Amino acid sequence: MSADKLKIIHCIRAPWGGAFRHLLDLVETQIAMGHELGIVCASEDIAPATQAILDKMKPDLSLGLMTAPMARSLGPKDVLSFFKLTKQITPLRPDVLHGHGAKGGVWARTIGTTLKLRGANTQRIYSPHGGSLHYDLSTISGKVYITLEKLLKPLTDAIVFTSAFEKQAYATKIGLENEGPRNRIVHNGLRDAEFEVSIENETAADLLFIGELRMLKGVDLLINALSDLHCKNASKPTLAIVGAGPDRHLFEKMVSDKNLQAHVRFYGYLPFKQALPLGKIAVIPSRAEALPYIVLELLAAQKPLITTRVGGIPEIYADYKETLVQPDDQQSLTNALEWTLSHKDAQTRLSMDLQNNLKTHFTLPVMAKNITQLYQPVRSEKNGLEALAESVQQSTLDSRSPSLRRTAS
Repeated sequence: MSADKLKIIHCIRAPWGGAFRHLLDLVETQIAMGHELGIVCASEDIAPATQAILDKMKPDLSLGLMTAPMARSLGPKDVLSFFKLTKQITPLRPDVLHGHGAKGGVWARTIGTTLKLRGANTQRIYSPHGGSLHYDLSTISGKVYITLEKLLKPLTDAIVFTSAFEKQAYATKIGLENEGPRNRIVHNGLRDAEFEVSIENETAADLLFIGELRMLKGVDLLINALSDLHCKNASKPTLAIVGAGPDRHLFEKMVSDKNLQAHVRFYGYLPFKQALPLGKIAVIPSRAEALPYIVLELLAAQKPLITTRVGGIPEIYADYKETLVQPDDQQSLTNALEWTLSHKDAQTRLSMDLQNNLKTHFTLPVMAKNITQLYQPVRSEKNGLEALAESVQQSTLDSRSPSLRRTAS
C-alpha cells in the first residue's frame, strides 16, 4: 500500500449523536480521498434510521462494518467483544484504528496494541468527544473512567481534540506531556449544503430543543425556565422537544407536574431537517459539551439560538461569546429566554454573523484534511529516522581521513 493510501478503521460504541455524525462525515470524506475504510460499532440498540444509514454506506466500506455487544459501562461482555473484533480486524491489517468516544477509544487502542505486538505498524488514534472527560473526579464512576484513561494513555499514538476546552480537560484530568503535533485540535466541520436558512412551520413552537434527552443537556433547566415564564407572562410560550434518551420519562413527568402539557410537545427522534422548522428559537442549555454539532448546525441555518458557555461553544462564538448563558443557572436561562422572545430579530442577526465565521473555520473538508494528515506522521517519522541514520552514517564517513573514506567506500 502506498503512503498516500491508508487502511482506516473507525471504532465507536453508540451509532448515534454528534460523535457518530462526526465519524460518518469523516468516513465518507476519507473514502472520497481514496482511502480504504471500515467501521466498528455496537450491535445492539441501533435505531432503524441509523441502520438505514449504515446499510447505505456498507458497499463503500471496503474493510467492512463490524459489530459487537457494547454496553455504555464496562462489563464481562467486553472481553468477548474484544476477542471477536480482534479476530475480525487482524487479517485486514489496518494502518489506522481511530477510536471515537470512551468505549471506541478502548477498542482502538487495545486492539491496535495487540496488532502492534504481532508486528503490525497500526496507529492508535483517539478522539474523546467529551466521553470520559465529562465525569467528575469526585465520583466513583469518575475515578474509574479517568483511571482507565490514564492506563490507556501509553497505548495512544495521537489524540484528536474537537476543541481547546477538550484538550485542556484531558490535560487536567489525565495528563498531556506531549504538546507536539501528534495531539491536535481539529474543530468539527459542516458541509456546504448545511449553510441554508431555515424556514419555520406556521405552527412552530416559540422554543425548540434538539438533542439527547439527558440531564447533562439541561432539558430540566429549560422546562423550569419555561414554567417561570408562564408564571410571569401572559403570552405562555410553547416548547418543542426533539430527541430521545434515558431521561425522557423524567422530563415528561416534570412537564406534567408543572401543568405544561398543553404547551410542551415531545416529538422523539427526528432528522435535523425535520426538527428545525418545529420551533422559532432554539435553546441548547447544556451543562457540559465538547464541541457540539447541534450548535454548529443551528447557527449554519441562521436559527436564533440560546446556548451556554460550556466546552468548545465559546470557540464557536469567538468574539460573541459574551452572549452565552451561564451553565446550570436557571435564572440566567430564564432571563435569556425572556429577552430573546422579545428580540428575535437581534438574535437572528447574531446567528447570521456567526454563520459567516463557520464558513471559514468549521467546514468538513478542513476537518477531514487535518485529521487524515495526522495519520501520516508514523510513516513519516519512520522515514525520517531512516534518513537520519543515513545522514549520521554519511557524516561519520565525511569526518574520517581520506584514506579511511576510500577504505569504507
